[in-house]
Amino acid sequence: MDWQNLIEIAVMAVFQGIAEFLPISSSGHLAVLAKLSGQSAESAVNISIALHAGTLVSIVLFYFRSLLNLLNRQGIRTVMLIFVGSLPAGVAGIVIKLLKLDDLLALKMLVVGTGFLITAMLLRNGLKSSTDDGIKLEEMTIKQALLIGIAQAIAICPGISRSGSTIASALKLGVKKADCARFSFFLAIPAIGGATLLQLISALKKSGTENIALFSTEVIIGFSISVVVGFVALKLLISMLNRGKLEYFSWYLWVIGIVVLSWGIIDLFI
Repeated sequence: MDWQNLIEIAVMAVFQGIAEFLPISSSGHLAVLAKLSGQSAESAVNISIALHAGTLVSIVLFYFRSLLNLLNRQGIRTVMLIFVGSLPAGVAGIVIKLLKLDDLLALKMLVVGTGFLITAMLLRNGLKSSTDDGIKLEEMTIKQALLIGIAQAIAICPGISRSGSTIASALKLGVKKADCARFSFFLAIPAIGGATLLQLISALKKSGTENIALFSTEVIIGFSISVVVGFVALKLLISMLNRGKLEYFSWYLWVIGIVVLSWGIIDLFI
């Protein structure tokens, strides 16, 4: 076992578990950590996919009862809303994969820094529109689900938080706070699951060495850490959302966004 590699992946797993649910962009933070550790774009993408899969398990565990309720007749409409909301990200993900832009974007600090700043603006705008009253998830319209889905598709760009953009959009559309989070993470299941499946297919087509790296002990441990940390972070997000404390994250994103964007600009000239 490569202990240095394990420590790096463990740190990334902690950041993934926290940043996937708190609205600060897990992909952006993983890109920054990968850049600092000198990982290749391909290695960074493989690790990122494994850690995202871990947070997918967190969502399923956290919302297990709610997901079971989708299987009854009353849940049919919610399933339809999830399907509609998932379409934009599905189309965007396939296009990016076909154009082979995922590896290109993975370590571009200029892109990541800009994404952080966009997320900060989305959060501020969404929080200004939030109210204690609002419509329930089951009362959402197809148009509202599609608009939230478009926000999720935009978040494919590293640095733009998937949870932040979808929750902010739902708040802007007048959805109840708790249901904003619930719908956001229902949308995450096909989004993260689809991205994981596409990357696995891509990885399995490559050489044996790369396949071993994808399923190494270090990566599996990182996956497990992201499950545990992700579950805790999800509970924290729900609590902060209900107390109206998400504004704190926008200030953090302004600072880190400016720093990473400046780094990206310097990279252009060095």
